Amino acid sequence: MGTMHFDAEAKAELHAEAVKLIARYESPLETVKALMAYNCELETQIPAIAHRHPGVVSIAYDHAPPVVG
Repeated sequence: MGTMHFDAEAKAELHAEAVKLIARYESPLETVKALMAYNCELETQIPAIAHRHPGVVSIAYDHAPPVVG
């Protein structure tokens, strides 16, 4: 798994989404489940973006991290 570095705008957007999910659930367990589901959704979008825009993201199916740019 690679490490992604986000700019300030992307970090703020992800933080805002996490705050919305946390506010939606009373139980910490349900909040964690929702955050995990959101993370999985983001992870499935990466291959879709790589397929549509091969110059933006390169994905290798070995132990190499994803290459952006």
